[in-house]
Amino acid sequence: PATSSAHLEDLAYLDEQRHTPLRTSLRMPRQHVAGGRTPQDLRVRFAPYRPPDISLKPLLFEVPSITTDSVFIGRDWLFHEIDTQLKCGNPSVNRGVVIIANIGFGKTAIISRLVALSCHGSRMRQIASDSPHASPKHVEGGRDLPLTQPPQAHPSIASGSCPSTPELRRRQEEAMKRLATQVVAYHYCQADNAYTCLVPEFVHNVAALLCRSPQLVAYREQLLREPHLQSMLSLRSCVQDPMASFRRGVLEPLDNLRKERKIADEDYILLIDGLNEAEFHKPDYGDTIVSFLTKMIGKFPTWLKLIVTVRTTLQEVAKLLPFHKIYLDKLDVNEAIDQDLQAYILHRIHSSPEIQNNISLNGKMDNTTFGKLSTHLKALSQGSYLYLKLTFDLIEKGYLVLKSSSYKVVPVSLAEVYLLQCNMKFPTQSSFERVLPLLNVAVASLHPMTDDQLYQAINAGCIDGSLEWEDFQQRMDNLSMFLIKRRDMTRMFVHPSFREWLIWREDGEKTKFLCDPRSGHTLLAFWFSRQEGKLNRQQTIELGHHILKAHIFKGLSKKVGVSSSILQGLWISYSTEGLSTALASLRNLYTPNIKVKR
Repeated sequence: PATSSAHLEDLAYLDEQRHTPLRTSLRMPRQHVAGGRTPQDLRVRFAPYRPPDISLKPLLFEVPSITTDSVFIGRDWLFHEIDTQLKCGNPSVNRGVVIIANIGFGKTAIISRLVALSCHGSRMRQIASDSPHASPKHVEGGRDLPLTQPPQAHPSIASGSCPSTPELRRRQEEAMKRLATQVVAYHYCQADNAYTCLVPEFVHNVAALLCRSPQLVAYREQLLREPHLQSMLSLRSCVQDPMASFRRGVLEPLDNLRKERKIADEDYILLIDGLNEAEFHKPDYGDTIVSFLTKMIGKFPTWLKLIVTVRTTLQEVAKLLPFHKIYLDKLDVNEAIDQDLQAYILHRIHSSPEIQNNISLNGKMDNTTFGKLSTHLKALSQGSYLYLKLTFDLIEKGYLVLKSSSYKVVPVSLAEVYLLQCNMKFPTQSSFERVLPLLNVAVASLHPMTDDQLYQAINAGCIDGSLEWEDFQQRMDNLSMFLIKRRDMTRMFVHPSFREWLIWREDGEKTKFLCDPRSGHTLLAFWFSRQEGKLNRQQTIELGHHILKAHIFKGLSKKVGVSSSILQGLWISYSTEGLSTALASLRNLYTPNIKVKR
């Protein structure tokens, strides 16, 4: 049959795109000696036996908004509520918890805090960004361990709210640590990194992390004993039938191992951040991660729980999940959220002499001044940690000096913070126009790009001459606080909210610094077309995506008498090694983009 493994194309390029590290043994260097047996050959013959390894590779996540010097303040009440709900006997709410909040309210930090304290905590050094622009930078010790919890607030400035009892605080902290010890896998959905939003990659990544969890050693051993299970969880199989892969490769083996008492009689947790982000890459046929979970949740063992996050404005996508809901943006009904914000404000002020100096009136910082500023900032933030963080960063660096009790210089929203940052970085229209093509390409790209790829894409649009590398680097340096360089040398936006601010504004907001994604799609289409050699299957589909989004032939068909779809088809056919091969590719067959196919 056409779908048998013998006829499926090689999906190795997907592993390359996911930056899978090459595994080699230092004990057995490669040999290139032709003929004859050397002493080196004999050493290899008697080298210690190396057991087979798991072929599943976790996705290499990196989250620019979480940095190596990020701190984690508050939320003890949240972990206590999650722990209580997951342990309760009501099956309508104990299968999982969905954390709901607007963008910038700390959902990703909560998931990352649990990852940091879990058995996968060492991976936080991959997840957290090395951005030199991160703040605050006054956390003592453990600077390379992200999301540490600083000591309790200093009593010199009143916190303005009644402290919780030591016993309650101890119970809440224990709840957080207990949850973290139960975490066996995690997944981050990132809209500007399309692979993180696809169901096959989700299934493969979760399985890869499960078998690396010390609590599930028996699962790893079973995968090693039964290679057909690993084959079932290969990316190829996950693309063909992700439900069968997840059910037969993950859920059923775990359930059987539990019945055989090879897995401890405990609850375990799967973390998923940003279910709404995955909706940006919804296929025309097939599931998004949240619709996949909705269909599969009934098959989950009752002891495998989920903690997921979703944005308030898109919470409808998760409404069919039978989970307990916790809101982080309902300040009017949850006093604990107000106390979290208060604790963060107190921490930022106390830990930074620069902030203290820039907010004190007449050189004095008393309880009255602090209380008034705190109330003002909490009201403006509406619960957003990101707004508070960026505003305090501006105060700390001296860009905002609050010498008046009216606080008129303080930005009133996250959008105003971004406007202020860009105004400072690009004081003239021409200075912004120099970097605009770079931002256009970055917002249009399906994946994070390296500087070299961005450089080639920008030059693909040049008619007279080309941009010099030194000039490009200067422009890139100007964007370094907004486009963070990841460890794999690709660039990613510092936060999803900034990317969205560049391409869309609410009614009444200033349109300064708006980007044009259509222009970015055009440059990417030109770049794909001008690659040396022909495009492979996946690149061909991507080229089709960018051609469609660019609308390059819009309005041209009447002038030339040829329909735009024919012109688009001709363009792609000249760039690919085989249009039919691309259309018949495994991923396009199982999760097609109908518009691109047409």
